[in-house]
Amino acid sequence: MKKGSHTPARIALYGMDDRTCKTMEMYLKGPCRGVAVVVRETEADIDVIDADHPRAKDILDARKAATPNRPIILLSLQDLRIDNTFFIKKPVNVTQIVDVLGKIKAATAPRKVFFNPVKAAETPPAPVEPVKQAPPEPPRKMAMDVYAKKPAGVKHVDVSEQQKTAKHQSAVQLNEGGFTAFLGTVSDIDFEDSAQLLTACYDPRQSFLGYVQSAYKTANLQSRALQLNSIWKPLIIFPESQEIWLDADDKQLRAFAGMTLGKNATGSMVLVPFDNGKAADRAMDKFQNMNTFIWKLALWTSKGRFPIGLDIQRPVFLVTWPNFTRLVITPDALRMAALLVSTPKTPLEVVSLLRVKPQYVFAFISACHALGLLRQSERQVDTVIAAEPPQKSTNKSLLRKILGKLLGA
Repeated sequence: MKKGSHTPARIALYGMDDRTCKTMEMYLKGPCRGVAVVVRETEADIDVIDADHPRAKDILDARKAATPNRPIILLSLQDLRIDNTFFIKKPVNVTQIVDVLGKIKAATAPRKVFFNPVKAAETPPAPVEPVKQAPPEPPRKMAMDVYAKKPAGVKHVDVSEQQKTAKHQSAVQLNEGGFTAFLGTVSDIDFEDSAQLLTACYDPRQSFLGYVQSAYKTANLQSRALQLNSIWKPLIIFPESQEIWLDADDKQLRAFAGMTLGKNATGSMVLVPFDNGKAADRAMDKFQNMNTFIWKLALWTSKGRFPIGLDIQRPVFLVTWPNFTRLVITPDALRMAALLVSTPKTPLEVVSLLRVKPQYVFAFISACHALGLLRQSERQVDTVIAAEPPQKSTNKSLLRKILGKLLGA
């Protein structure tokens, strides 16, 4: 392995606010496994510009003038083709980042030039007499080992799985403005009012979310596909593959998720068995991952409120990290997840510590709660004593002492 072959690319970010820069830095360290690091402008080898910024053109011109030989990567929701730049379409993913960095490395790698110097002869060479060639010998037979390369095994490609485009969509990251439009608003709650904040809750049992969760549990217990019929569209649950099928787009689902279902609507909720043999007759692009579906459904049901089953004055914690590669990444979701995985906190403490809007915290914990990733703390110590940072151990083990000596510590 060549030395420095895994040196991360040093990039500088332009046209992004602090929150986006921090998220990008965490994304490069986490999912991208340190393929690049965010540094200051003077230390960077590559410039990354948000091309959707209002002043993106001015930033691009300034960077070209300041560092004409430095590669530039443009991020945009639209397809861009600008000379002497590289492009990544939003939302970015690991494959895009690695591919573009690979192209930049190949384009900027120094090319080796080989010289074949010919020394001038001091004296002209003496004439060479022609040599008489002997008559060619008849060809002799010889044994030769033949190694036939075995054909590689043919991989089976599941065409129907490839057609499930909705199921295999990558994570979508939303900024504050985009998330507000995505989430929806509640007109009768003022989140700036502390009194109204304590009552900003919703009951999942009076929404489509509650019935979907109940049907999902039943399908898992019975280990068979079930169809949930309602006043809206039928929803089919496949517990074996952890998929659902719904003939509706996200816009239609968001509208139905926000409705409070009355007695007439709940009376129409019927759960019936579904014949797995008929699954092939369904449109493949209508299949979705179950967890991804419930996460979105919980966000749209919440609209920035917390579920009625949680007490926001008591600490909550995450059992495990959400799979952000397949889920809608809400504003500050990574920071909230990191905090709630490490130590239990009340939702209002999360608002205060991270300086995040309450509706973003409530929507995040609603989605985590719907997937069973969030728990309410039962320990009294969590409500009385703040978690102390871990103390550095004064007693070093033998292995630590040896490592310290080797590393010069």
